[in-house]
Amino acid sequence: MSTALPTDLLGELETAGYFPQTAAACVQRALRTAPVRAHLVRPETTFDGPEVRRHLTVLVITARHLVVTHLDDDPADELNPSQVVSTTERIRLDQVRTTGMSQVFDSDGTRVRGSEAEVTIAVTWGGSRRLELERTWCEDPECQADHGWNGSLAPADLALRVSALADGQDAVDAAVRFHDELLDAIDDAG
Repeated sequence: MSTALPTDLLGELETAGYFPQTAAACVQRALRTAPVRAHLVRPETTFDGPEVRRHLTVLVITARHLVVTHLDDDPADELNPSQVVSTTERIRLDQVRTTGMSQVFDSDGTRVRGSEAEVTIAVTWGGSRRLELERTWCEDPECQADHGWNGSLAPADLALRVSALADGQDAVDAAVRFHDELLDAIDDAG
């Protein structure tokens, strides 16, 4: 048994236009019977050389969980000319370790004009980490020694950027509202 998705969420999936029935089914499966408290739908198109790749991220908050569903194109090959890959995570709100929101404001040099022009929402829960390594070297141009590697390990669960220029001010405002709802839901769950 599962709860029907809210009409506005279904409408936003349809508007995004990237396999809306598939996205809805994946989200609904993760929700089970939990009602939706808030949601955010973010379509994104990227260009990889001559290829166009489409992505869709759907974030849903319930009383106890954050559901993250991501759909994207799988590179075509001879056996599979076209595939869509969907990945869904269901994270307990009390397991969310950090949230952050980077806000960019347009300015005339002395004061901010209006609301955010861009936001990036970040959420970590320990699901994945990004490792960046680089070779270490010294300043001596004659040195032949192996100085090893240097690197950093950083959480990489979710970072979602929304820009008024690319997505419209309504999309930025919706992302800010979603972040506020997420903070409230985490506080309520804790």
